[in-house]
Amino acid sequence: MGSLKSLAQGFLVATGLIWIFNIASLIRAGDAWLGLTYALILLIPVSSITYLKLKNTNLKTAAGTAEKWRNLLFSFQGVALAFWMFDIATTFYAINVTGLAVELNPLGWPLGILGASAYYAPTLVFAYILLFKMKESIAFYASIPLTLITLGMGVMNLMAAAQNFQVFVDTAMLATGIQYGLLSLIITVNLTVPFALKRTVTQSKAVLP
Repeated sequence: MGSLKSLAQGFLVATGLIWIFNIASLIRAGDAWLGLTYALILLIPVSSITYLKLKNTNLKTAAGTAEKWRNLLFSFQGVALAFWMFDIATTFYAINVTGLAVELNPLGWPLGILGASAYYAPTLVFAYILLFKMKESIAFYASIPLTLITLGMGVMNLMAAAQNFQVFVDTAMLATGIQYGLLSLIITVNLTVPFALKRTVTQSKAVLP
């Protein structure tokens, strides 16, 4: 479970940073209403995670230094996966939705996804084995260059995705009739989620002996 948590944390942190970049890009050069909508959507997971962190009073066993480093290295696999998913999403928009871009990969689109997945899938498994199944120091040190190469691949995906997202910035706009309704819906969700979490946490504590 520790490895899965590390992977998820890396993925979520990278996704949050990407989302902030998207908000800034939309407000600066795109549709400010859409940027505001993105910002309010981001508040939903942020407020939920913050509330759960503040309410989590369970004592946790402190992880050893070696375990912390292993978890940190594995979390970068999640970062790279988030960058790759961002690239896939923006490529789909640029090619399938707007038709303003073409896939440079010789495999074409969407078969070009197979090229990256052929690297990320075995690398993820190999990193897991090196970090959590093999306890020798040499395995840990071998995972460091593997992680750096994976991050390099992820950064290339991120750069390609940033270029694709510029197409979204230039073309995506919210119609006036949709703006207020969508904002009202998101604000309602932002107000409802904390109350729902509070009720869930209260009921869970009541069930515990």
